[in-house]
Amino acid sequence: MKEFINFIKSAHFFLLFLVLESFSIFLIVKNTDKKLVFLNSANSVSGFFHKESSYISDYFSLRTDNQRLIKENNRLKNYITLLKPKKHLFSADLENIGYYYKYAEVVKNSVNKPNNILTVNKGSSDGIYENMAVVSDEGIVGITAIIGKRYTTVISVLNSKLGISAKIKRTGFHGIIKWDEKNPEYVLLTDIPVYTSLYKGDEVVTGGYSAIFPEGMKIGTVSEFKKDKQSTFFIIKVKLSQDFRKLNNVYLVDYKGRKERIQIEDSTFARYRFNNSD
Repeated sequence: MKEFINFIKSAHFFLLFLVLESFSIFLIVKNTDKKLVFLNSANSVSGFFHKESSYISDYFSLRTDNQRLIKENNRLKNYITLLKPKKHLFSADLENIGYYYKYAEVVKNSVNKPNNILTVNKGSSDGIYENMAVVSDEGIVGITAIIGKRYTTVISVLNSKLGISAKIKRTGFHGIIKWDEKNPEYVLLTDIPVYTSLYKGDEVVTGGYSAIFPEGMKIGTVSEFKKDKQSTFFIIKVKLSQDFRKLNNVYLVDYKGRKERIQIEDSTFARYRFNNSD
């Protein structure tokens, strides 16, 4: 015991150093852990708010991005039209030469009336004129009616007064689509003979007989059909590819050859009708 006490006396400075060193290490470790916990918590909170603010910023920029993409799509449609005479000189695509697209936004629309119309934010100052085809990325929409300087009304496909040339894409048989004033998701296709093959899901597109709509534009798909008891034609229910309750953006189709085509057809009809009356 005496020897132990003598050892303590002789080494008390060293032992005091060890105790103080150990205590210092303890304090450093303890404070470091708290600091790390605080920093981790602060980083978590900061990261959460940064993430949420990023989501909010992205949400409000969606409209701007969407408008940019639509305008780019419009440019691409017109660019493809310009390329067709060079790349498809001897193909059936020549029928679409001369169609150009003008982008517009829908500012008013209705789907629950017998004769629905919609309004777009383009007018005569943008080169819009009467009887232009109106389409969307999903399908046909209607035909321009009254033209103002900055706005235009459009006779909707969901208008019982409007009939549009259409055909079954698979078979090529032509008919007319018209709305029956019932469900805004469907139109009726008539004048398709019962001797042709027809299946649910057959794609229905524009026929190309009119000088308004380009041939082959989407209309919808055959939903159901039955034979008309009073004729040799089908009555076909077509589900529209464009949901008119979600219609926001459209393209007005400018057909550069329309005026000449109509003049020639009208002149021919008038001339032969006159000759036949002699």
